[in-house]
Amino acid sequence: MPSIEISARTVAEATRLALEQMGVDEDDVIIEVLQNGDEENEALVRVSTPDVTEEELEAPQTSRRSRADHDPQAAGAEGRRILEGVLERMGVEGYVNVQHSTSTGPEGETQHSIMLYVEGLDEETVGLMIGRRGETLRSLQFLINTLVNRHVGRWPQIVIDVGNYRQRRQESLEGLARRVAEQVRTTGRPQILDPMQAYDRRIIHMALREDATVYTESSGEGESRKITVFPKK
Repeated sequence: MPSIEISARTVAEATRLALEQMGVDEDDVIIEVLQNGDEENEALVRVSTPDVTEEELEAPQTSRRSRADHDPQAAGAEGRRILEGVLERMGVEGYVNVQHSTSTGPEGETQHSIMLYVEGLDEETVGLMIGRRGETLRSLQFLINTLVNRHVGRWPQIVIDVGNYRQRRQESLEGLARRVAEQVRTTGRPQILDPMQAYDRRIIHMALREDATVYTESSGEGESRKITVFPKK
């Protein structure tokens, strides 16, 4: 029973990516939800094709996919190749550096992650690629992950950074989280933050997760979703 596991922001999105990658219809597979998406974790689904052999599943794929499936370096190179092609079509003159890192998973397995850094851009181009509150950068990252998944198969999300935006944004949000937590401790009253994207909300949640004096909750829908920091009693 050939199967793949795909993670994405929602179960629906992960399922769609898996079906596209395998080239099958939803009615022809078994879909298992291994993890529902939330503020701190992406959704994870396993899609299995009981009526398709391994040979039939691999046949439509390019040789790049078979190499990348077993080689993190090849997966990063594929992401770099696709991203550089997108930049060229956008008329953006820059280059892409690949950074690999490893960590130990919950069951002791080695997990790989890939960062693609777009460098060599002027300040105006950096701003255009990041977009308002990082929206353009997030869209670009989603596009690259979708395209890479079609060739690579099962692989963790590739993260794209431009002008060191993600690190600067994380440091800024972590500072905000600490300041708000201090206000909540001092006043004893909850504080509501402005609406944020899911990626930014996750940083706030993670920054205060180990704080014994406050806790965080999200409320609202879509772009209006926001975080409230509460004092612990």
